[in-house]
Amino acid sequence: LTVSLRVGKYKKTHKNIMINLMDILEVDTKKQIVRVEPLVTMGQVTALLNSIGWTLPVLPELDDLTVGGLIMGTGIESSSHKYGLFQHICTAYELVLADGSFVRCTPSENSDLFYSVPWSCGTLGFLVAAEIRIIPAKKYVKLRFEPVRGLEAICDKFALEAQRPENDFVEGLLYSLEEAVIMTGSMTDKAE
Repeated sequence: LTVSLRVGKYKKTHKNIMINLMDILEVDTKKQIVRVEPLVTMGQVTALLNSIGWTLPVLPELDDLTVGGLIMGTGIESSSHKYGLFQHICTAYELVLADGSFVRCTPSENSDLFYSVPWSCGTLGFLVAAEIRIIPAKKYVKLRFEPVRGLEAICDKFALEAQRPENDFVEGLLYSLEEAVIMTGSMTDKAE
């Protein structure tokens, strides 16, 4: 599966394995984790988590992106300034290795494999499940838009907003090297 316009040659020339690993296996609000299979999409995760008052700390906005693609590829989003890339909110991976063995890896258990899985494009093993941190969600996001002019001012403003702990989201839209809008968002339970 891909959401890219570029389809790698290997996707057409190698044997495809059809899998049906698209379930949310567990939500544990005490441990603050959700355990999912690799083909679970952001749309599935957010629909379930939001309905019970939770969300992912790094939340890619395309509903079709899969957990496996975000882990094995490069998952980044406007909340990444606070929590890191998508891989940084993952607490465990479950893999089937080339020899057919099953392994669970965490920062303290099979840690060499745990830190090698992100961006590996499936070369180290077949991802069958992942545990991902969750955080309490609020009802709304208050967005602020600020136009900024000048490349140095744009960079300074983006860096400043990314340092502020009250900003849950920071994103920049560049219209040229000299014009941008820096957007910041904070979760809130009140609509103004």
